[in-house]
Amino acid sequence: KRFGKKEAGCVGVGVAAAAYLLMWALRLRSVWAYIGLMLVGSVGVGFFNMVIWAFIIDVIDYQEVRTGSRDDGTVYAVYSFARKLGQALVSSTGHVVQTQPVREGIYTISTLVPGLSYLGVFLVLLLAYPLTKKRVEENAAVLRERRGEAAQEP
Repeated sequence: KRFGKKEAGCVGVGVAAAAYLLMWALRLRSVWAYIGLMLVGSVGVGFFNMVIWAFIIDVIDYQEVRTGSRDDGTVYAVYSFARKLGQALVSSTGHVVQTQPVREGIYTISTLVPGLSYLGVFLVLLLAYPLTKKRVEENAAVLRERRGEAAQEP
């Protein structure tokens, strides 16, 4: 109740960004340290992935408030396409023994790229995503008023 979805999403993706960037910066040689930071990063990503589903409803409400039209299917289709596009970029390298420079490149790609990506998502959420807790509550009130519904306390 105290924090909105935007703020919660920022925390999750911020934790993930910090963990991945820390793994990259430290060039970890300890498997346990790597697993520990990967766990922290994965928890952050997992939390963000749960919260992002709640963003979709807020975006649909926001679009309805702005345009007067509720296009759930269009919003879900665009979101689904973006997820599939992102998943298509992920590939497997198989079970091949790699040289040291290749291993270092793989380490950089598997830590720096996600870290910078999550940092980018964090900054977009923080600076550009307009649906703060207050804005979501205002949108809900507008939609309740348009539909003639009484305000409901959570």
